[in-house]
Amino acid sequence: MKKFDRVYKHYDKFIEMFKFNKGEEIKEILNLQGEEVVLDIGGGTGRLADYISSDCKIVYILDESEGMLSKVKANGKVVPILGDGLNTDFENNSIDIVLMVDVFHHIENQKGLIQEAYRILKDNGKLLILDLEKKNAKIRMLRVFEFILFGKLYFKTSEEIQELIKDKFKIRNFIDNKYYFIIIGEKNV
Repeated sequence: MKKFDRVYKHYDKFIEMFKFNKGEEIKEILNLQGEEVVLDIGGGTGRLADYISSDCKIVYILDESEGMLSKVKANGKVVPILGDGLNTDFENNSIDIVLMVDVFHHIENQKGLIQEAYRILKDNGKLLILDLEKKNAKIRMLRVFEFILFGKLYFKTSEEIQELIKDKFKIRNFIDNKYYFIIIGEKNV
């Protein structure tokens, strides 16, 4: 059983309770034009994919949890895929935007995840990482809660993530919202 298969029935309620639904903010930052192919790594129940799907060509939700994917409202523009973000079946240079929203701290091999995003992104493709700020007091409490649910976590500060991706991505935007941050990188070519 995958970690999130234990919580999928209540996951969306948890996101609402902690006010982690950042779809509107992400949609605004991405400035979608209607033709983008988007991959949401760790996209879970598809909440974000559903929200942005009307403004892009297609959104693939890649998640390792069958339970989370069972909640996805699949249609022609939202496509759930059971799989691993470290080893996707996507072709090289085939994706316009890769999203990693509230997922990075769950991945031990973060460098491998960045490498896979780089491989599948088109030239000048965008990587959006939204994660929780490791040093924030509110997040420290959440980290304990998540540790109880999921075990070992791999939180990094926003600075550490920017350092990790800088060889493969040019930082185009950084938004610091105290307890969470958003990094937009553009694939170096």
